[in-house]
Amino acid sequence: MTTTTYVAFPSSETLHRTTDGFIRRMNEGARKAEPETVETIMKTFVEEALGTFFLKPAAMAGLGSGQTRLIRMACDTIAKATGLVVGRSARKMDLEQNQAAARYMDDIRFQSEDGGTWYVAFPIDEALAEKGRQARRLADEGREAEARDALVAYLREMTEVALDWYFEKPVALLHFGPILRKVAAVGIDTTRRASFGVIGKVIPKLERQQLLHSVHYYCGMQMTF
Repeated sequence: MTTTTYVAFPSSETLHRTTDGFIRRMNEGARKAEPETVETIMKTFVEEALGTFFLKPAAMAGLGSGQTRLIRMACDTIAKATGLVVGRSARKMDLEQNQAAARYMDDIRFQSEDGGTWYVAFPIDEALAEKGRQARRLADEGREAEARDALVAYLREMTEVALDWYFEKPVALLHFGPILRKVAAVGIDTTRRASFGVIGKVIPKLERQQLLHSVHYYCGMQMTF
């Protein structure tokens, strides 16, 4: 039996409740699209994803004011870019596209074994998962320079997979017209550049304890369901 590794973060009660209700209504024969609900879900998701991938690890690692400011600026850039995509696309989605979006949302959410937590998750292959674990081993062994390089490589590749699952696959699934596809492409590229900017500027400057906090945090996001 093959075990799939996911990169996952827990959904807030607000995000889960809103998403779950939307999925249920779409699956049970909704008669009209719900642009406000889609927009709410996506904006909440982006906010929680930014908190998970950027703000929380920065706070846990105890980064300095300059690094924290850089991360917050990147988050603001990503939030504005994705907000534009979400705002324009949600209003134009018809019922069929809403139903497709609901099925996709259902595909990337998982419940913990005890039923107490819902996660948003995307799969990564074993080679990528091992890169993250290798970065953690190097950091634990005190091989800091190698660990930083390994963490940078892992986060860059993980970012590409996340963008594929969180943005590119849904855009392809929903069959947007050329204008919305262009808007989405600009949003994805802005998110990629902002993310890579943070990874390239922050990770190489991490001190030992900050590095340890970071590799253990990001590897801790690897889960199986």
